Amino acid sequence: MTRRFLLLLALFLRTAGSAAAPTRTPDAPFIRPPYLRPGDTVGIVAPARKLRERADTARVRERFESWGLHVKYGRHFADREQPYFAGTDLQRAADLQAMIDDPDVKAIVCYQGGYGSVRLLPLLDLTILRTHPKWIVGFSDITMLHMALGRLGVESIHATMPGKFRFDAEESPEAIVSDESLRSALFGLWTCIDTPPHPLNRPGTARGRLAGGNLALLCAALGTPEEPDFDTPTVLFIEEVGEQMYRLDRMLQQLERHGVLAKCRAILAGHFTDMQGQRHFGIRDPYELIAAYARPLGIPVVFGVPSGHEDPNVALYMGREVAVTADDSGARIEF
Repeated sequence: MTRRFLLLLALFLRTAGSAAAPTRTPDAPFIRPPYLRPGDTVGIVAPARKLRERADTARVRERFESWGLHVKYGRHFADREQPYFAGTDLQRAADLQAMIDDPDVKAIVCYQGGYGSVRLLPLLDLTILRTHPKWIVGFSDITMLHMALGRLGVESIHATMPGKFRFDAEESPEAIVSDESLRSALFGLWTCIDTPPHPLNRPGTARGRLAGGNLALLCAALGTPEEPDFDTPTVLFIEEVGEQMYRLDRMLQQLERHGVLAKCRAILAGHFTDMQGQRHFGIRDPYELIAAYARPLGIPVVFGVPSGHEDPNVALYMGREVAVTADDSGARIEF
């Protein structure tokens, strides 16, 4: 039998009879993966878009090694045969599953986003992470994996990715903050985020499990097995890039009409980068549109959380119960 046939058979047996995504029972605690220690190994995979032709993977390895970590790349990590994806769905899923199953890999870092992680969900067995947890790291398209892990009851890290690393003259102070935040989060040294006052902030205090990520991916997950459990106390984080303002309004309408916003204990707004159509839609700042939906809720709302599609992109522990405080002096998110 060919290797491809064996791979297909293995993935079929792994997923047969499991059309519904695995979820934790209501009384099961959330699982926190062990923090990394010097000498640990991180696996790097590309679950979505393929790498650019001259991606400097050697410098990426050096960056992790400077943190005292070893690097293991996925078998199809640099595959460029597909028009868009870093390998077929089966190949990308096999790479991610191999890292999940490998006891020597203590964290899995996604090289970049783009699009494609959702296509892997029916091919993965994430349940092993309930008994042998490890951190899965990324943002943007990786929001789909964060939501799947949230339903399973396993914490994960929303943070910058190797495809965003900058070196030498391209390494800005803001990019250094992003990378150091990732390092701190992996080693368990990341405890809080402080933000300055913002005129649209709504004061108050709240506690809840952190959910969300990229707004378009969150909306796409509503009505699917990966939809976050908003019936439990939730702090919602949202960020976005390159969207038209009318699409932003449509997504906020979807969250409101689906009952998501009314269930949130607090809302955190990260970077809304390279948004378009402000003049045409009559809204100067995307934050103003978000504030219009959030203001009637009577909950703490924090704008300017430095996380999303620009630097600094600081780490967030998704699935963790966080405390949010907002007042005239600014806001704090405590992990």
